[in-house]
Amino acid sequence: MRYRVRMTPSAVRTRPWELEGGLLRSPLLSSMGLVAGFTTRAFGSMGDTTTPREVQQRNRSDLATLLGFGGVARAKQVHGDEVVQVTDVPAAWPEADAMWAARRGLLLGVVAADCVPVLVASEDGDVLGVAHAGWRGTSLAIASRLVEAMTVSGGGTVVAALGPSIGPCCYTIDDERAGLIAERLGPGNEDLVAGGRFDLWAANARQLLAAGVTSVEVSGICTRCGSADVWSYRGRDSHPEYGTCMAFLGRPEG
Repeated sequence: MRYRVRMTPSAVRTRPWELEGGLLRSPLLSSMGLVAGFTTRAFGSMGDTTTPREVQQRNRSDLATLLGFGGVARAKQVHGDEVVQVTDVPAAWPEADAMWAARRGLLLGVVAADCVPVLVASEDGDVLGVAHAGWRGTSLAIASRLVEAMTVSGGGTVVAALGPSIGPCCYTIDDERAGLIAERLGPGNEDLVAGGRFDLWAANARQLLAAGVTSVEVSGICTRCGSADVWSYRGRDSHPEYGTCMAFLGRPEG
């Protein structure tokens, strides 16, 4: 099922991601000559605590090769607000939930199984960034921090895409968490946690626009109840196997 974000200015557009060879592709970023999308379960788990590490490494390597890259730059995701710059595939993953790069030939990746994968690119495609935004990262404005880091570095005008993640249809929260999120987001954002639900799509879209992003594409694909063959943390009990998918963004050399 696909849902529209509750805040729908002209700069935010719900646009279905296209399924191609087991990969969901971002129409907006792909039209810019970028390699941008989200894996399905067909590619195996990309980073969880139960799948053997060597299997996950092989899955990531196979994906990078298929997409024309030498590897995937990753970070150790901790549901925080740290943003790092990467210049190559790091041997030791930095502890961060967002990273950016200003070079071609490098594929950036974040794993998710309900959290929002945020893909950001300068309009010329020379500066790219990705973020992992669950309720903690979103309430700490990780998407805004990523855009700030990219633009301060000279990224200029940027556009963004929000990949498959749990939608407002399925993401219920209790009053205590709603209060904490509302406090962190500040006045004027109470609607995002209304009715016992947290609208991660609208929250991240709103932060991106406030940070100066000119266009936000929302896949509108809920990992919990949508038809895409992806993993969901909240829906993990309904599947015999569990893992995480990976959102990816890169620009080929040449």
